[in-house]
Amino acid sequence: MQPEITSYRHPATGTVSYLVVDPATFLCAIVDPVLDFDPVTEEIDTRFVDAIIADIRAKDLGPTWILETGLHTGHLSAAGHLKYETGASVCIGAGVVESLKRLAPQFGETMVDLDGWDFDKLAQDGDTFPMGGLEITPIALTGRLPGAVAYRMADMVFTGDLVLAPAEGSGRCDIPGADAGKAWDDARKILALPPETRIMPGVSATAACESTVADAKASNIQLNDTIDQLDFIALRTAADAFLPDPELAAAALRVAIRAGRPPSPPESGPRFPAVDLSKL
Repeated sequence: MQPEITSYRHPATGTVSYLVVDPATFLCAIVDPVLDFDPVTEEIDTRFVDAIIADIRAKDLGPTWILETGLHTGHLSAAGHLKYETGASVCIGAGVVESLKRLAPQFGETMVDLDGWDFDKLAQDGDTFPMGGLEITPIALTGRLPGAVAYRMADMVFTGDLVLAPAEGSGRCDIPGADAGKAWDDARKILALPPETRIMPGVSATAACESTVADAKASNIQLNDTIDQLDFIALRTAADAFLPDPELAAAALRVAIRAGRPPSPPESGPRFPAVDLSKL
């Protein structure tokens, strides 16, 4: 039986969160939940993720997993709020431990557990785990900060910001921890899945973002079968040169290494002090 999928696109960041329901047991998972955040005022709001929580409660679902596809740089994770409200467990790739040990000291975060115990599950590449009658298989991604992972479930794969809709290509590779060559290798792992596999990207310019492996191999503007690794690196580098600076990256990473829990507002000064992204 195929899971039931509801997508929620966050307008301010273009992030797509997913509610995945096992119709046999009514257990569910939430992929990449988002906090609303104003980078000017540093105000945080839970309105977007609260709409997902409302749907979960209206359908009387059993939240089991919060599936993070990585330490995000394009949005602030709502995993902490979602866990508090629903009791679901937070999962991320096992490689996150390497990122925590490097990033937490640079952010001055002394309350982050460097062995990853702030997360409930550190998913190993290929190590399948259950959600009701469904199985979730992590696919480690090396072209992002360690800990990035895609999740394969039934006939679909949740790719985070790696493989996007065919007209959008791939996620940017000028963010902390990204490597275009390795991102190409990661994408080929995704595109080696059966042609009918549905690709569910974590970022989209439009509400209609789902495609298939066959679609990507035929027409993805940066990842189709006529493009090799060197072509991809050139295309991605040229595209990244025209993108605005990732203004949310420092705040997003600070929340991400805390397993989706924003830091408390200080008595004085900014809640998210400036960080030199070039050192991350």
